[in-house]
Amino acid sequence: MDNVQAGVDSLLKSTLLSLGVPVERLRYRGKAEAFITFQLITGQETAFADDDATAYEHHYGADIYAKGDYIALLRRTENALKAAGFFGITVNAEIYEEATGFYHVPIDFYFMEV
Repeated sequence: MDNVQAGVDSLLKSTLLSLGVPVERLRYRGKAEAFITFQLITGQETAFADDDATAYEHHYGADIYAKGDYIALLRRTENALKAAGFFGITVNAEIYEEATGFYHVPIDFYFMEV
């Protein structure tokens, strides 16, 4: 499944990069006014035939950070993820981080590899 994971990671990163903001796995160290981080949360075999897995579900999280209004970036992110085949997109509670001045919006979503 390592090649599968690498392929889904690549698809996710290219999908997020298409939004025009910096994208990094887990941690961004730049100075952009808006950026996205992502991480794999879980991966599991979900369907079986003759004792072999026939499907693999990837559960990812992404975090949008923005100094200003993030709603347009959030909507573009949701649309891009759907268009790339990700599903079950859940936008979690927004946070304002006083120490950094960033709005922070966590998103969870899935991808099924069949």
